[in-house]
Amino acid sequence: MGIRERLSGNEAVAIAMKQINPDVVAAFPITPSTEIPQYFSTFVSNGAVDTEFVAVESEHSAMSACIGAEAGGARAMTATSANGLSLMWEMIYIASSLRLPIVMSLVNRAVSRTIKYTQRPFRCNGCKRLRLDTIIFRK
Repeated sequence: MGIRERLSGNEAVAIAMKQINPDVVAAFPITPSTEIPQYFSTFVSNGAVDTEFVAVESEHSAMSACIGAEAGGARAMTATSANGLSLMWEMIYIASSLRLPIVMSLVNRAVSRTIKYTQRPFRCNGCKRLRLDTIIFRK
């Protein structure tokens, strides 16, 4: 049995992007997807892919660059996290309304902290049964 190399999920995505060889990759390094543009930029600098790598200053700009590239006929990709996705939501509506096929790798993490909740029984006016009411507590 041969030695099997172990990859992180981000490294596996970067290798898959290398195999796809897109025309344009616009990405902003945001945790936890930071490694994807890092790994892919090494492929670009080594000449393993002939992709135009656009280092942008925000997630909004990353999606804007992908929209411009796709509108010009290039195959575009980006990588982001759940928080980055919430920062590029304005541009996602534009990309979807223009029907542009932009490939996005999304690495998830929690957007907000955990919400604790409990349920308590209560009687509503005119009800004969007990109902459960959900109460949300935040620290």
